[in-house]
Amino acid sequence: MKSKILIVDDVKENVDILNQYFSAKGFQTVLAYGGMQAVDKAERECPDVILLDIMMPDMDGFRVCEILKKERTHFKNIPIILVTAKEDIESKVKGLSLGAEDYVTKPFDIQELEARVRSALHLKKALDELKELNELKNQFLGMASHDIKSPVSRIEKTVEAILKNKASLQPEHLEQIEKIKEEAQGIFNLISDLLNVVKIETGKMGLELEKVALDKLVEEVFRMNQMAAEAKKIAIDVQIDKEVPKILADPARLLEVLENLLTNAIKFTPLGKKITIHLKKVKGGIELSISDEGVGIPKNELSRLFDRFARLSPQPTQGEKGTGLGLSICKQIVDLHKGKIDVQSEVSKGTTFTVFLPS
Repeated sequence: MKSKILIVDDVKENVDILNQYFSAKGFQTVLAYGGMQAVDKAERECPDVILLDIMMPDMDGFRVCEILKKERTHFKNIPIILVTAKEDIESKVKGLSLGAEDYVTKPFDIQELEARVRSALHLKKALDELKELNELKNQFLGMASHDIKSPVSRIEKTVEAILKNKASLQPEHLEQIEKIKEEAQGIFNLISDLLNVVKIETGKMGLELEKVALDKLVEEVFRMNQMAAEAKKIAIDVQIDKEVPKILADPARLLEVLENLLTNAIKFTPLGKKITIHLKKVKGGIELSISDEGVGIPKNELSRLFDRFARLSPQPTQGEKGTGLGLSICKQIVDLHKGKIDVQSEVSKGTTFTVFLPS
């Protein structure tokens, strides 16, 4: 199957030269004589590589590159080679920063241009194969996680039913069953997080938006985690400012963010310390902070905090377990809400997560 090349230039003679050469070399050519036509033909023809002039009267090549690479993500893996008389460093840097893979100045050696085109096609092939492997990985994770989730849930329910008759169990048996319950819950949490990762990567984590009173979600997540905090003698101070506005958001997803941040704070806070939750109105939206007096995070590890499966040096104070996915999912959910999540931390003094959500 012939590789398809889109040739874009407002000068017809330049297009004709490249068309004749690459057609003779076995390429299928698509021709465009301006920026607007280039965007239209790229959408309709889906080329394998684009040769793009910069200086065009209707829409310059920089804007074409920006539209295709930044605004229409399905062109992400299609290489763009800028072919132009502009030789200044600023133009080269601008073109590459907008997503172009290569930059060739006129006059050029046409054989060298062909070599660059073929190199770009090799890159596209590798990226397409990587994308396919990633899609297969997501399909496998989604199917496997979904199939495992139900039996693990049944194990949990069976264990809970057994534990209702604690009096009939020997102490050593009770301890073992409690351990089974703990392990089953850990597996269930991991599966749930993996399913969320798959939804995020495949763009299927949609938001069901409605007007949300975040103070109610804060109170709910506090009730959900009160017993766990009391077991470690941790005091949770909830501070909710007056006149905090409702925001357009997905309440289930935001509850997931709050739950992850508060359970993390409890995990990494020693016995007898304090956690503070503060919700307030700020310019342009609302801000939620969760501060603990826990073990803290070294500065050189903060940049990896929101990475998937991040394993950092701080350890939970009572051996609590996590999946390594919670904070990554939090960031993705906050990003979907057009918000921002930040962290400040000092070893042995504590950590503060701050979430901004626009109103």
